[in-house]
Amino acid sequence: MAANRILYCFAVVAAAAFYFASSLWVSWMLLVLVAALPWISLLFSLPAILTTRVEAALPTSTEENEAVNLHIHLRLPRFLPTPEVRMRLNLRTRDTMTDLRFLSRLSRTDGVLSVPTSPCGYLAPELRKGRVYDYLGLWAIPVKAPTMPVMAILPAAVAPDPMPNLEQILNQQLRPKNGGYSEIHDHRPYRPGDPVKGIHWKLSLKSDELIVREPMETIRRSVVLAVRTPRGPAARAKTLGSLRYLSSWLVDHSVDHTVLWMDGEEVVRAEIHAEDDVIAALTGACLVPETSRALPAHLPVKADWLCCIGEQGAEK
Repeated sequence: MAANRILYCFAVVAAAAFYFASSLWVSWMLLVLVAALPWISLLFSLPAILTTRVEAALPTSTEENEAVNLHIHLRLPRFLPTPEVRMRLNLRTRDTMTDLRFLSRLSRTDGVLSVPTSPCGYLAPELRKGRVYDYLGLWAIPVKAPTMPVMAILPAAVAPDPMPNLEQILNQQLRPKNGGYSEIHDHRPYRPGDPVKGIHWKLSLKSDELIVREPMETIRRSVVLAVRTPRGPAARAKTLGSLRYLSSWLVDHSVDHTVLWMDGEEVVRAEIHAEDDVIAALTGACLVPETSRALPAHLPVKADWLCCIGEQGAEK
């Protein structure tokens, strides 16, 4: 509010000049009034200044290149006039450290600010150096800035190149089930100790020996997708897009699996059973900084089928 302060200085100079140039008693009253004006404004503005709160909302995740808005508004009692609030908005991404914008003329109504959603990765908005002014714009008092979560920018699904052999995962193997009911059965000759209720009498009558109906169960394979830390925008879009493609394909074919990635010095593990788990894992992988260490050679999980996603990815 530099302009307001400059205008007030001119008003003080004009009132002082009028006082010294005139012998009228009203000149003295005018000078006192102009001198006391900032304090009067502060006194009337204090209720609004002390109760004003800045609120902001941003989605925790979004698709790449999708239109997303940052919603900012002021919250204070309805009977108080809205004071002037100014803040700095810092938009930090994986590739751009700072994108400063100056926000002013915030109101009670929802203010909409478009934010970038490209390239994929994350966007960390930071509101800082907030100031709330009195009604004349002469006093500036700090106001607490709200904390907003980091927004993950999800990539589109991209088929990896080369494409791993996914069909082999669907080749299910069966094994005898110890007790219980199963919709899948196998038939074998009766052995001493088998329960009588398990005998298949119709098949037994057609053959020369007793036939037993044996329940079978599917051997569940442990499937792991290991994500290498992507370096650079192009590698990030390709790596995370391949993760989304493979993980969604496995979910569509009812294959539970595990996704591994590095976050700093720690190996993060996510169990995937549904599409919501895919989005949650993809969100976590998007938030990983490029300074994270590479995946260790010996992963802390056993896998019947392992696919490394990223540079020099390999299928085992």
